Amino acid sequence: MNLFDFFKFSSLAYNERKQADVPLCGRSMVEMLGVLAIIGVLSVGAISGYSKAMMKYKLNKHAESFNLLLNNALQNLSSFGDKTSSYVHHAELLHKLGLIPDGISYKNNRLYDIFGNEIAVYTTPTSDSSYKYGMRIIFADSDFNSQVCQNFVQTAKENRANLKFIKRYDSAAHDHFGTILGDAYCNKNNKCLKDLSLNDIRELCYTADENKIIWLYISWD
Repeated sequence: MNLFDFFKFSSLAYNERKQADVPLCGRSMVEMLGVLAIIGVLSVGAISGYSKAMMKYKLNKHAESFNLLLNNALQNLSSFGDKTSSYVHHAELLHKLGLIPDGISYKNNRLYDIFGNEIAVYTTPTSDSSYKYGMRIIFADSDFNSQVCQNFVQTAKENRANLKFIKRYDSAAHDHFGTILGDAYCNKNNKCLKDLSLNDIRELCYTADENKIIWLYISWD
């Protein structure tokens, strides 16, 4: 064996020993699919958790902005509201006075919450020649969200000392779901805001047909 053949043989022998000492590092297709399946499950869970957290955040901001809007209307409309016609919208007035909070948008004398529901703030005369102030919330068609409805009702309950009543109206059935009275008008023969339980609020905001247009009225003197 010449010197060249000796070095060639030594190199081949070394490589064979090296390959025998090192285990294979590859993964089977089944193992890879298993890893991908785990990643997929974790991703779905993470997305679902993120969506729930974002919805909870939006609901909290929605409740905060609507509560502020309601209080601004309660405190100011009786002093500045126009009572010269049969039915007056006051969104423009609130807009000019800077009383529309963040989270509520103004457009064409109407207000809209972050979920696209229309909020009309109005004055209307009553049968005894006095005036009634109120809000009418029209939930976005086909996008009715019972959690958002519950936000409105819960906010009304928190402000019940200043409210006359709240009332739900189903435009498809043309039916009122009962009047729920504020503290000053509450009596044992009627439903009262102060007595509303969480289940009561959920029932008030429940609808089996999401294509119905639901109106919610909030009224005060």
